[in-house]
Amino acid sequence: VDDLGYSLTICQELAAYQQPLNLAVIPGQTYSRKCAELIKASPHQLLIHFPWYSLGWKAKRKYPIRIDPKMSTENIQAMLTRAIESVPNANGINNHMGSTMSEDPRALGIFFESLGKFKNSKYFLDSKTSRRSKAYPTARRWQVPAAQNNAFLDGVQNAEYIQRQFQIAVKQAEATGSVIAICHGSRPVTRRVLKKLMSQYNSAVEFVYLPEI
Repeated sequence: VDDLGYSLTICQELAAYQQPLNLAVIPGQTYSRKCAELIKASPHQLLIHFPWYSLGWKAKRKYPIRIDPKMSTENIQAMLTRAIESVPNANGINNHMGSTMSEDPRALGIFFESLGKFKNSKYFLDSKTSRRSKAYPTARRWQVPAAQNNAFLDGVQNAEYIQRQFQIAVKQAEATGSVIAICHGSRPVTRRVLKKLMSQYNSAVEFVYLPEI
């Protein structure tokens, strides 16, 4: 569940879910640290939802902690340090946006090499915002535990659409053994439908934390 850190109320709502959730907080936002503390005190997994430079990037000022592939090694390392400090004790990292960054081998190499040097190791989830993303294989090359997103559930804020995407993800899990699906906690229709669907499918699939995948 991406895009947390703007509202403490939303984090409280999601942290109260009974089924396992993987909750991703954008660093450098008003409630990033408080959301991180709340999620860490819950049973759920905490991730850093790291803004990466994307095609059509128009809102840099919204993301004081972000990575541009043109940054120097020192700047990429500094942004990684700031992200970890803003969302303390996170178990993993996934990228927010980032089509340009996720296709850049040089910047990815610097990022994952730097990530591997931190004392508390973190896993990485490639959000797959680009079909040409090189983030997952690069993470594995640097021996960072990694996985890839398989489905976006809520590209349209419509209950029927989200339910249909959820059903597709369930069928994929049944066929292949597991599936990773991303949705966005900042979207009200998503939160309402997600809780209902997770209860509905609780006996059909096992909801798990990312490290289990």
